[in-house]
Amino acid sequence: MPRYDKNFLTQVLVRADFVPDTASMLQPDEALLSVLDGFPVRNRLNRTKSEVKIRKTPQGPAKDTHTHNYVEDNFWTEDKLSHVAFCGEYAFLEVKRYEGYAPLRDLFLEVLDAAAAQAPGLKLRRLGMRYINEIKLPEADAGPGLGADFWQSYINPLLLGGLRFAANDGALARHMCSTELNYGTDRATIRYGVFNGEYPKPNRRREFIVDVDTYCVTALDPAAVPGKLDEYHKAACSVFEAAITDALRARLGRS
Repeated sequence: MPRYDKNFLTQVLVRADFVPDTASMLQPDEALLSVLDGFPVRNRLNRTKSEVKIRKTPQGPAKDTHTHNYVEDNFWTEDKLSHVAFCGEYAFLEVKRYEGYAPLRDLFLEVLDAAAAQAPGLKLRRLGMRYINEIKLPEADAGPGLGADFWQSYINPLLLGGLRFAANDGALARHMCSTELNYGTDRATIRYGVFNGEYPKPNRRREFIVDVDTYCVTALDPAAVPGKLDEYHKAACSVFEAAITDALRARLGRS
């Protein structure tokens, strides 16, 4: 995949949800704290999770609700641009200044390794990776209006059908699309379009979202996670490359 000098990524997340009872006693230990030495801003939050199950009875369906309390430990870097959350339910890593896949992958795997060392029977019930690209272009690059006539220079025309349907008269408030792909246990959701942070006002921003969420919904051993993350990263890069034009690649710059 091409390497660029800059990117439009505003948020990248990697998350592992654990199978109930395989990690219920997880808590930060010396191994994890060593991994997160560069995350000095910390707190603990009490969380509540409600689970609803429907069971059959002679009188018809009955709903059982179970509430579960747990403690979530949070770790941030000094600038608050990277965040790790860790508990017996899940672990996730969020970065708002993306500096490459390798450091993101390595840090998350170190966090997961610390969890697996505490809980040898640890299993995941869901693993996901999400890349949110906010393609922001400055005033000087504006074409006539902010609809398809403008974005066709930078975005694959196949993603602009809805913008073409809307009149390019400055009245567009929001246009977001969602495509879901099912590869069995592996899934992907691609959201794209004009979000407009000032909605419902008419859009005045030269911003186009390409949000790629890849995940699996099957039991996984921690040993399978590195390969899955590599697959999801490759898929996210492929989607982004298919979504943009050479004109936008030129703006990103090749490293």
